[in-house]
Amino acid sequence: VDAKMEEAMLETQAAMLEAEAARWKKDVDTKYEQAQKIAAAKKVLKAAFIQMKEEDLDDAAVDAKMEEAMLETQAAMLEAEAARWKKDVDTKYEQAQKIAAAKKVLKAAFIQMKEEDLDDA
Repeated sequence: VDAKMEEAMLETQAAMLEAEAARWKKDVDTKYEQAQKIAAAKKVLKAAFIQMKEEDLDDAAVDAKMEEAMLETQAAMLEAEAARWKKDVDTKYEQAQKIAAAKKVLKAAFIQMKEEDLDDA
């Protein structure tokens, strides 16, 4: 009888230990699954962070392209304005040459008139 009771007690303790081991294993498995989920989430977050950084770089590249286009537009406008100024200067220079030529003609005509007046006198 004592041996049977001892055996029953040992079996009960073994069953209790098995149940506790099963709970620990379940707890470990749960913690392992959580760790895997956290690791997967970290990978997703890291990928999202890298993508955001790349998008920031893309945005910076777009901003640089826009800045470059603005500067090119300003340069083209300045070149057009410089061309207008050059044309204006060239036109004024041509007018000045025509005026100088006309003055020479008038001066020559005036001198000729004076000489004719002297001849008449």
